Amino acid sequence: MKSSEIREKFLRFFESKGHRRLPGSSLVPADPTVLLTLAGMLQFKPVFLGQEKPAQRRVTTVQKCLRMNDLENVGATPRHHTFFEMLGNFSFGDYFKKEAIQFAWEFLTKELKLPVQKLKIAVYEKDDEAFKIWHEDLGLPKEIIFRLGEENNFWAVGPTGPCGPCSEIYYDLGEERGCGKPDCSPGCDCDRFLEIWNLVFISYNRNEKGELLPLKQKGIDTGMGLERISAVLQGVDDNFETDLFAPLIRKLEALRTAGSPVSVRIIADHTRAITHLIADGVFPSNLGRGYVLRRLVRRAISHGRRLGIGRPFLHELCREVVSDMKDAYPRLAEKEAEIAATVKEEEENFFATLDQGMKWFAATAERHRGDKLISGAEAFKLHDTYGFPVELTVELAKEKGIAIDGAGFEREMEAQRERARQGQQAEKKADLTTLDLGVCPPTDFTGYEKTAEEAKVMAVFPSHNVVVLDKTPFYGESGGQCGDSGLLAWNKGEVRVLNTYLSPGGVVLHVVDSFKELTPGLKVEARIDAARRQAIAAHHTATHLLHRALRDQLGEHVKQAGSHVGPDKLRFDFSHFHAVSQEELQKIEQTVNQKIAAKLKVEVLRKSYREAVALGAMALFGEKYGEEVRVLKIGGYSLELCGGTHVRSTGEIQFFKIVSESALGSGVRRIEALAGQAAKVHVIYRVKALHDEIGALIGRCRRQQAEREKLGSEERQETNIFEVEPTEIERLSKAVDAHDSVSVDKFLEHLSGRVDWLKERLAKSEKEILDLKERQASREAAGYLSQLSELKGVRVLFKEFDGYGMEMLRTVSDTLQNQAKSCVLVLASTFPGRLIYLITVTPDLTAKGLSACKLAEAFTAVVGGKGGGKETKVEGGGKDPARVQEGFAAVRKLIAG
Repeated sequence: MKSSEIREKFLRFFESKGHRRLPGSSLVPADPTVLLTLAGMLQFKPVFLGQEKPAQRRVTTVQKCLRMNDLENVGATPRHHTFFEMLGNFSFGDYFKKEAIQFAWEFLTKELKLPVQKLKIAVYEKDDEAFKIWHEDLGLPKEIIFRLGEENNFWAVGPTGPCGPCSEIYYDLGEERGCGKPDCSPGCDCDRFLEIWNLVFISYNRNEKGELLPLKQKGIDTGMGLERISAVLQGVDDNFETDLFAPLIRKLEALRTAGSPVSVRIIADHTRAITHLIADGVFPSNLGRGYVLRRLVRRAISHGRRLGIGRPFLHELCREVVSDMKDAYPRLAEKEAEIAATVKEEEENFFATLDQGMKWFAATAERHRGDKLISGAEAFKLHDTYGFPVELTVELAKEKGIAIDGAGFEREMEAQRERARQGQQAEKKADLTTLDLGVCPPTDFTGYEKTAEEAKVMAVFPSHNVVVLDKTPFYGESGGQCGDSGLLAWNKGEVRVLNTYLSPGGVVLHVVDSFKELTPGLKVEARIDAARRQAIAAHHTATHLLHRALRDQLGEHVKQAGSHVGPDKLRFDFSHFHAVSQEELQKIEQTVNQKIAAKLKVEVLRKSYREAVALGAMALFGEKYGEEVRVLKIGGYSLELCGGTHVRSTGEIQFFKIVSESALGSGVRRIEALAGQAAKVHVIYRVKALHDEIGALIGRCRRQQAEREKLGSEERQETNIFEVEPTEIERLSKAVDAHDSVSVDKFLEHLSGRVDWLKERLAKSEKEILDLKERQASREAAGYLSQLSELKGVRVLFKEFDGYGMEMLRTVSDTLQNQAKSCVLVLASTFPGRLIYLITVTPDLTAKGLSACKLAEAFTAVVGGKGGGKETKVEGGGKDPARVQEGFAAVRKLIAG
């Protein structure tokens, strides 16, 4: 039976039992505190805990899962995987143990027709109820029902959360697969008994103290691995021999020229995980899910190298996964190009350093053959310089019988993080790590509602220029938003607040320009720079609009990877696998400006964290959120958790302009943009700069026109049409006020086009002038023949020109040599602060001992400079045009002997 048939048969069976078929969830859980989807029940966790009401009390799903805890066993055993599919049926306060057991037994024995004699049962050692159901209700003999301990038969989604006893169904693969021990049974470490289905009876909620609290509503959570049941039904001894892996294995065997089948299996496993992770919006990085993906990609590449594959190949295998699984997971087909491009880029990046890294590792391992320990610093170099995930280094070292100093590696990593933190804090006048804030409670922040506040000085730190108040309207730098500035005033004076920071403990630190009479207990008015705050707020709200517009235009894989919001610009880092095209950027900018023009209401909702996530609010993985969170809602367009300050309506943003897009690292892009007055000023200055450049170019064109006319050209080029008219500036201003970024961009492009045309015209005109001058020089050269004089029997000409190029000097020389047949020509052309020269000697005279090289030496010795050529011709330049005639005299003297 094909795996696709098993999937469908399972779902239809449970639909016939009153279950609703639901789609499996993403590998990226909705709950940002969980890294990856580990089990089918994860999406239903709030239901099991009684925090949400189920829409249906019986459901069935096929859930894709990813686990990294058995990574070392993947490929080495027939049944371990990172990515796998879990067939599941669930009950939320409906049926319980009896029905769950009956459904499972019926499906296995009646639908799949597995031989009853091959099936064994395990129950939790204290679960008499489950034992009784298997034995008395289903009639199974006691001899095939085994009681196992908590380690085997008590299941939990994690250290805390829903849990309960479970009952497992095993398939007996035969004595020949066993360990030979007389007591070999389910739970043994050998390969004889294959667990194919786990029935979990959700009964408790384990709290952080480890206590088991009975749930008001009990439930059922079952999981059967598709890979394992496929192996049983397809009659193979190994999951990797099923139709789920066969196409990948065949492709890899065709590529393989060396190495072991274990590497083939590892790559096949990892390719499925990589493909689905990227389809669900994960991109390679050095943090969180992105690091899991990068680790899998680079581990697969390293095993590909062992197989003799010396080029990027994984992206091709990912397309095979898409082809095999797109019917079950249509999103794969939608994301195929994105998946392949992301993997190829990551492959190319790693291949660039892989060979050097492997050589460095080999040399390092050789140095440690005696002590069997690679230092943390050496492991860190492989990580930092060559891109080796430390887990890959550990694996490589283990194969050589060498250990890694893990603690030392972590110290190196922490030192790097600290260097990064110090770099980020370099401009801060307050070093938060050295301030003793133990006496200061968290500051009461009132700045969401107020721009001024009566406050009391709680503490002063003169050595850091820091003041702490009991309450403040000043926003301390956090969440990517810069801190406020302003004033602290009292009846005898005032000080300027230059910046504001937020300590880890929630204390707001005001950096001031001086202390004057500031002492603990003094009452002051804390007043922020409201205009600056408004500019910051405009940029911050614009950041949220930009984030949503990026996801709309590029895809839901886009996630915030960092940001900085200030009064004069914003910076937004996000996950994306290649450069954003100009067309895409224009559409993104246009979308943001449309939302500004719509004057959407910006409001803050205070919700519990769980309520916020349920509403669909975007949260950042790794961020710590309290029980109550602020949700920023922009009309019906954007919903994100955010603690920053914002405008009340998108109309207050006025205008939005993207100024740059660039790569920040592999899989991470950066956009810099302007909002509000800063955006409008940018456009105005850009237009002014183009206006000035166009004016200057038109002036040069007119000067060239005059020069062409002097040289006899009758062609005219009208340039007035390129001047920027006042009416055009007015239209631009109206477009900015109307948030019409499309018209603004078209106008800027139009002006840039004028600049390009004028530059092109200038270059063409320059060539025309040069051609005219050369023709003029050729005509005039004939007249120079009469100017040749005789010196020691040699006909010579010394001629100084004004502004002739080298090509013109060559034209004069060639014309005269053709006419005079035998001569020495010393030609120079002067420019402000420099000169060029050409000295030629006809071959008949070089035969008599005259050398252009020697003549040039005499000339450059006077004018300063250098030249190069041969006995018949030397071209060069000089630094002192005022001494050309002196140089000519030096050459005359040399010829005269």
